[in-house]
Amino acid sequence: MTTAGAHEHGLARPVAFVLGGGGSLGAVQVGMMQALFERDITPDLVVGTSIGAFNGAVIAADPARAFERLNRFWRSSKRQDAFPLRGIKPFLHWRRTRQSFFPNDGMVRSIRAVLGEYVNIENLLLPFGAVALDVQLGTPVLFRTGSLETALLASAAIPGLFPPVPRNGRIYYDGGLGNNVPMRDAIAMGAQTLVVLDTTSPTAGLDAPTSLIDLFSYVTEVYARQMVLRDLAELAHIPILYPPSPAPGTMSPLDLDRTEELLETSYLDTAAYLNLKMAAT
Repeated sequence: MTTAGAHEHGLARPVAFVLGGGGSLGAVQVGMMQALFERDITPDLVVGTSIGAFNGAVIAADPARAFERLNRFWRSSKRQDAFPLRGIKPFLHWRRTRQSFFPNDGMVRSIRAVLGEYVNIENLLLPFGAVALDVQLGTPVLFRTGSLETALLASAAIPGLFPPVPRNGRIYYDGGLGNNVPMRDAIAMGAQTLVVLDTTSPTAGLDAPTSLIDLFSYVTEVYARQMVLRDLAELAHIPILYPPSPAPGTMSPLDLDRTEELLETSYLDTAAYLNLKMAAT
């Protein structure tokens, strides 16, 4: 964003994009980003958790090419890319590793395919942070330097599904366990305005779960939104744009069958949200 563009929208600089976790629901962030960029709302720094860390790293690497790269990535993604094992094989993998039902090979391939030219976080164009959870301490950690690949793998290492990730002598799990929408980390990095690209909306209604997958999604969503609502209340003095997500709170974060719909609906919803916001200023 140019300085003039920031002032035109009433957004104090630096502007941070804050990208929440949510697995396959990360597709909504690409539609949101498209609508934001069309209105010259772009970040000065980026912070993300889990899939939001991956999407955020692509933005921080090269904002001018980020939408093109992410749109292509998400429209070509298939479930088997991340979860290649079928039938009894995940259980055999668990018995062999005692760490996870799936290897993280697919995640490694995705990171290298989209971000392979960026070895370290410092190589990205914009300041960037990825949230992971220190397994031994049980507390969230913000990676701002060092290996980009291990930071992104650690941030998205969903316990049980993917193995914990070693980094600098410690091991890490998915950052969503401790800080799924890292608004406070963006403030600590110097942000004066937050643009939150969440994969679900913290005030949207929830349906009662009817399956084990729904139950997992429900518990995760309820836990995450309590932190988000608390942070929003305590950061009320900070200018925040928070476009609504079209994804229901109990939609499985492992479902890639609705990617096209999420991309297109999130773009339209965010454009409408921004029109209302800008008309009110």
